Amino acid sequence: MSVTGLGEWSLAETYPEQAVWLNLEDDTRALALFQAELVTPGRGALIVLADEGQTAAEGILGPLRKALAERGVAALALGLRLPPETLRLNRQRALVSAPASPDPEPAAEASVMIDVAEEGASVSGSTDYRAGVRHLLTAALQELERREYDRVVVAGVGWSAEYVTDWAVGRDALAGVVWVAPRFSADQRSGLSKMLEGERRWQVLDLHDSGQVVEAQARAADLGRNEVAGYQRQPLALANPPRSEDAERVASRISAWLNR
Repeated sequence: MSVTGLGEWSLAETYPEQAVWLNLEDDTRALALFQAELVTPGRGALIVLADEGQTAAEGILGPLRKALAERGVAALALGLRLPPETLRLNRQRALVSAPASPDPEPAAEASVMIDVAEEGASVSGSTDYRAGVRHLLTAALQELERREYDRVVVAGVGWSAEYVTDWAVGRDALAGVVWVAPRFSADQRSGLSKMLEGERRWQVLDLHDSGQVVEAQARAADLGRNEVAGYQRQPLALANPPRSEDAERVASRISAWLNR
């Protein structure tokens, strides 16, 4: 059985030569679209996780598979269902500075009680969702290992940059992590340096939209202050969210980075 809400059976029929069914830890399956490298010698393989709510062929992912393959990089694309609504709402609230409340003390206490209940539901839903994403990425890595790729990079588009980084920590078999137009929650931003500090084999390529330079500079400065090694930031013109026409530029940057 496969239940993800991403129209996977339809995608499998559309791309029968690329469809790969991954067996997950909860006895379900998820669809991946695999494109082998089109030139030799190959430079390894890239797992690319779509942004939240996008399929393995949506947005930049479809043409990105082809653009990477033409540069000698195999690509395994994964769709990603939307996270729980409570997680999305709390993430949006964190972006807005709440004004001081003029309400009297009893009303403030009642508000706190409601917020705590919502926070509990959000934490539970977020934990389950993140566990599902980790299972998906692990299954993708196992598939590439089965195909005997020994140089594997993982990429996340948009919010998925957060998930792939969290999953990659402690996995020395990876060659690198790529962020494509990354977005991070407030909690993740504050803990990013701590997550990446210390010894690790893989490096990070931050491909951010040239219109988001201030945010990217702040991210890079924080990593620099904490002496995080193996991080490189590259601005480029990207749509928001990234679209098919961005694929060639992104693939070119990833390919050049892998060569170095």
